[in-house]
Amino acid sequence: MNLDELKELRQVACETAVSAGKLAHEMWSQPRQIEQKGFRDLVTDADFAVQHCITDAIRTKFPDHGFLTEEEDSQLPETGPIIWIIDPIDGTTNYSRNVPEFCVSIAACARQADGYQPLAAAIYDPMRQELFSAAKGQGATLQTGDTPPRPTAVSSVNSTENAVLALDWSSSADTRTSILELVGELMHSSFTVRAIGTAALAMAWVAAGRVDAYINLRLRPWDVAAALLLVQESGGTFTTPAGEPIMWDVAGMSCLVSNGRLQFNL
Repeated sequence: MNLDELKELRQVACETAVSAGKLAHEMWSQPRQIEQKGFRDLVTDADFAVQHCITDAIRTKFPDHGFLTEEEDSQLPETGPIIWIIDPIDGTTNYSRNVPEFCVSIAACARQADGYQPLAAAIYDPMRQELFSAAKGQGATLQTGDTPPRPTAVSSVNSTENAVLALDWSSSADTRTSILELVGELMHSSFTVRAIGTAALAMAWVAAGRVDAYINLRLRPWDVAAALLLVQESGGTFTTPAGEPIMWDVAGMSCLVSNGRLQFNL
């Protein structure tokens, strides 16, 4: 894919994420229709509205592209030269409780034998008007409101005792137990540990150097795709907790996102 094509994918991802984020922001303070789609797994009417906003805009621009979305939609094509991996509202539990920590996550990806290769990505935090974006080989940026974009870079922290770590819980009891064990080990060896409640935004903060590492033992492709590119283009690493390349799995993936300077014994 040439540079102009990457720029176009990035521009569409950014414009669509901002438009969708504005819709999420408008709906945020309104009464919500909340459903439980699984154990400890919520969805709101805003998730569906925002996802339709995103997919309609992308299909208008790229009618032959495919989609992998968090909310099921049988009307969307699943195949194409580019697959758009979308989480319309990452941090739905926060959103449903009017906690202002959530984001829109969009990635344009090439399908590979072992998963997906993110080519362009955007993560938008509508409450702060912060747009994180990246294109493969072109670096990553953060734009706040109408200010010019500025490059992002992971932190320079190189010792866990000075590190700010972030994590999130899972709906699975077994996974929660495993995370709790990790917290028990890390809380004494790190500066502090935070639970953010939105994986994509927490990983974007790693890319921006606000958080030094993020751990989650059950992420889905729509949580990962945009953030993976942001972190890598900002100089960070995105692996399993054991340091191996992640294996794409819709059922869930274990991920350690880091500035690449910290050593963990997980």
